[in-house]
Amino acid sequence: MNTPRHHDEELRVELIAAASKALAKGGPAAVSLRDVSAACNTSTTAVYSLFGGKKQLLDSVVVTSAGDLAAHLTEVSHDQDPENYLVALGIALHDWAVENPELFDVIFNQADQVPDRAAQANGAPGTAGTKKSDVTSGSIGTGISRRDNHLLAAFRELGTNIDAFESIAKHLSKAMTEGRTKYGATSDTSPEDATTLLRAVWASVHGWTHLEIQGFIDAAGFNDFVHAMVKAALKASRD
Repeated sequence: MNTPRHHDEELRVELIAAASKALAKGGPAAVSLRDVSAACNTSTTAVYSLFGGKKQLLDSVVVTSAGDLAAHLTEVSHDQDPENYLVALGIALHDWAVENPELFDVIFNQADQVPDRAAQANGAPGTAGTKKSDVTSGSIGTGISRRDNHLLAAFRELGTNIDAFESIAKHLSKAMTEGRTKYGATSDTSPEDATTLLRAVWASVHGWTHLEIQGFIDAAGFNDFVHAMVKAALKASRD
């Protein structure tokens, strides 16, 4: 007879991983506590002990997935020129997603189906435990879409008091205004302008990555693509 597993952090991580795969495959309805528990050689009692229930387990999957991506992106050094910085961010997002396709799917395709989060997503930008004004206030109007809500929350969980997009945009604005770019400087590169540039890069990288994961595009061309795309975006921002 198998020895019952301790309800510890190791088991918690395994349960989240198993639930992530099920959630990515078929949405919340595909997540069976019995199947998830069996995959981790434990019983459903462990889920209730460590999380409280299915809803809390699914919420933990979303937060953990977004937090993992957020941590990966914040490791990218700010101490480089805007072009190299944007390329590095794009590569970091792409590489993380390719290595963690289930988590990538959970963040951007399945999170809004999780109970409670679906209700949050139907309104203006906001996160669990975060007021609308917390996301939309400040010096830049990030206009983050509803599907970015849990990602912004994850950045805050890392101890960041401002949105990661805002932090990155301010860095880009400062670097571009001071001329730390091959394409010249202007005195009026605002955080809003930098945010628009950042969005364009994020959307392009996200699109390529999604197509690559689905098997519609060859991974071999990504590095050339991201370098060319960032260069074109920066040149356009100078016009």
